[in-house]
Amino acid sequence: MRVSCLIPAYNEATRVPAVIRAACACPDVDEIIVVSDGSTDHTVRCAADAGADRVITFAHNQGKGAAILAAAAQAQGEVLVLLDADLCGIQPGHISQLLAPVRAGQAEMAVGVFTGDRRHGLLPRLSGQRALHRRLLAHAEALAATGFGFEIALDHLARRRRARVLQVPLAGVSHQRKRQKYGTVKGLRQEMRASSDVLHQLRLVATAWRGLRGSRKRRSRSVGVALLVFVTLLVLFAPVFLLSPSDAAHVSTRSPLQPGDRVLLVVAHPDDEVIGAGGLMGTAHRTGVPVSVVVVTNGDSNRVSAALIGRHLRSHAADFVKTGIVRQGETIEGLRRLGVATDQVFFFGFPDRALADVLASEVPVTSPFTLLRRAAYPGVVAPEAPYTAPALAALLQQVVEQVRPTVIITHAPFDRHPDHRAVYALVEAHRGGARLYTFLVHAQGFPRPLRLASQEPLLPPAALSQPLGWSWVEFALSPEAVQDKRHAIDAHRSQIHSPYLRLLLASFVRRNELFAVPRDANAFSGTTR
Repeated sequence: MRVSCLIPAYNEATRVPAVIRAACACPDVDEIIVVSDGSTDHTVRCAADAGADRVITFAHNQGKGAAILAAAAQAQGEVLVLLDADLCGIQPGHISQLLAPVRAGQAEMAVGVFTGDRRHGLLPRLSGQRALHRRLLAHAEALAATGFGFEIALDHLARRRRARVLQVPLAGVSHQRKRQKYGTVKGLRQEMRASSDVLHQLRLVATAWRGLRGSRKRRSRSVGVALLVFVTLLVLFAPVFLLSPSDAAHVSTRSPLQPGDRVLLVVAHPDDEVIGAGGLMGTAHRTGVPVSVVVVTNGDSNRVSAALIGRHLRSHAADFVKTGIVRQGETIEGLRRLGVATDQVFFFGFPDRALADVLASEVPVTSPFTLLRRAAYPGVVAPEAPYTAPALAALLQQVVEQVRPTVIITHAPFDRHPDHRAVYALVEAHRGGARLYTFLVHAQGFPRPLRLASQEPLLPPAALSQPLGWSWVEFALSPEAVQDKRHAIDAHRSQIHSPYLRLLLASFVRRNELFAVPRDANAFSGTTR
């Protein structure tokens, strides 16, 4: 009885080789077929190098269901074993365990369950690790459009055909969460897409059952589906919204503010300054420490904001420009609420999501959103400044010479956002002797919980608890400073229209603000916790 191993993969170049090698080493597997589902990395080459017998390439992402059916159409085996491409800890013996009930005739389909994953145990129907007779997929073309809901649809198909299904425990196997692979923002989008596909399939299953059962059974099935939906959402998102990271990182307590200081914040986008140091700015205003702020871009690449502001479903360049103007006004208002004078806010008007390209270019870079090549927003420091590295460096140097800061606060170099890393590189080259404090916005598992939690501390993410060459310090906020920060965040109305951004911004309203400082700057005293 020949066995074909099918592995759908989307941008899994770093993870799929281990899965393929496990399948190659399994004596029960006769062939391995990988489907690169619109991957933009080196998944195809890595899969071939790892030993896949065949790699099918989709030009565009078509979803898990379409990928599996495409592989099944070319598979030679009577039994198919389906494996996710991002498995961790998978061994040849696990694959043999999964195949055993089907090869022995005890079941038409076996479903692998990770014994060390509580969520997997609660929702085995979502497991992508399956072994099944290929006849179960006969005349099942509708599965191609199921996306991440493929497993739900496959289970429904098995019940309709009265196939025997067994669960097989897989000890030591796990897979990475999407937020671990893609980062918080993109990972959350992927998980929301997956949840949407799953819920769609659950609705289809419920509809099918209503056509087959009487009213009593319809009510029972509806309650069961509703309960499954609730548990699915709870399991997927509860850790994000409810759990805080363990207080394991070494964090010292220190105030960046000293008598006679002059503070300069340099940030990539409108609202970054409030996220990172809104409470500190409010405190500085109360204690008489002057604060100036540089905003390098106008944050004009947000498609949701552009659609709402421009009132076009498909946004045009002019809509993105309008977004930039709106966000500039929101920044001025938010900083006014923190006591920062308008003449101490410096807008450069450079291209959002393109700062890394600007820093690498001697010729003007074109914004992919506004299509501008020069600073064209009202009130910028240098109207018509070209989007080039020399022009950007000259602008920051001009502000630094004018403000003469003793403290500069900017983005951390290990932030996931390329604009944030670019701004850090720019500041590092021009900060002179100013003390440097950096803050984090985008990182794996940060911030947690993803909601308003003003009585809880903001803690470093576990993956960055001890960044090489850096130390974490916290600035404790008074209740008044916490309220100042929340009031300033509310000024960014175009951003809080988005449910995710509303949660993200609110998540930084805590009883402290968190900064990473270079270890060579640790001469200042502080208490440690």
